[in-house]
Amino acid sequence: MTDFEDKLLEILSKVLLLDKDKITDNLRRKDFEPWDSMAHLVIVSEVENEFEIFFEDEEVIELWTVGDIKKVLATKLSS
Repeated sequence: MTDFEDKLLEILSKVLLLDKDKITDNLRRKDFEPWDSMAHLVIVSEVENEFEIFFEDEEVIELWTVGDIKKVLATKLSS
């Protein structure tokens, strides 16, 4: 697991009140009730602050799974 993945899991665990070992790339916001619109915005904000990046509005809308967040984050951190 990379350093950024570990930090991301910390954020997701804190916001979604879920153990880190229960968070998978396939965890989908529409299938997990605690991941509502408010939690989604908190996750986006926390990730932006932690990694000093900015998500475009279109990117925020397209973040449906933990895997989606990892992909976009990896792209932003490598550029």
